[in-house]
Amino acid sequence: MTRSQPAGDFLQFLIGGCLFGAGGFLMANQVMVRSALVGGGGGFGWRGFAMPWGTPGMGLLMLPLGIGVCLLFAGRVRLWANLLIWATLAALFVGVLNSLRMTFMPTTLWQLAAYVVMIAAGGGLMFRGLRAYDANGRDGVRGDAPGGEDPEALRREIDDLRRRLDRQEEGPGR
Repeated sequence: MTRSQPAGDFLQFLIGGCLFGAGGFLMANQVMVRSALVGGGGGFGWRGFAMPWGTPGMGLLMLPLGIGVCLLFAGRVRLWANLLIWATLAALFVGVLNSLRMTFMPTTLWQLAAYVVMIAAGGGLMFRGLRAYDANGRDGVRGDAPGGEDPEALRREIDDLRRRLDRQEEGPGR
């Protein structure tokens, strides 16, 4: 295997991040987001019905959120408190996203292809820049052990330690 060059890998990751970010920005720039609570004549409305207070049923989610926060601060049943809080926040997030209407603005096929290629190439370069390293940031491309020692030397040392332990277990009386 080849050795990695940290400076080159970082530069590759940086270029990939720029490509990914630029492609994502340009793609997001083509999306029009509007609220679903439009229409209906008098300013407020939801498919023709007057509903100035927002999406129906969202306020009811405040009840489990309040119970979860109360349990969390009381210091009792932390598992249930965390479950209630995170489930309520997830339901609120889904409810807000569900109340939005997103449409893709007219664009040419060339522009769409450029956005997708930028995002895919940037992601590939970022993964390629990280491929050579383990979770601790050490170079993992070479076949060496983490400490830079020879794996065969480690095996010999382990075998030597096993023999010593076997001799100690046998004891002087055997």
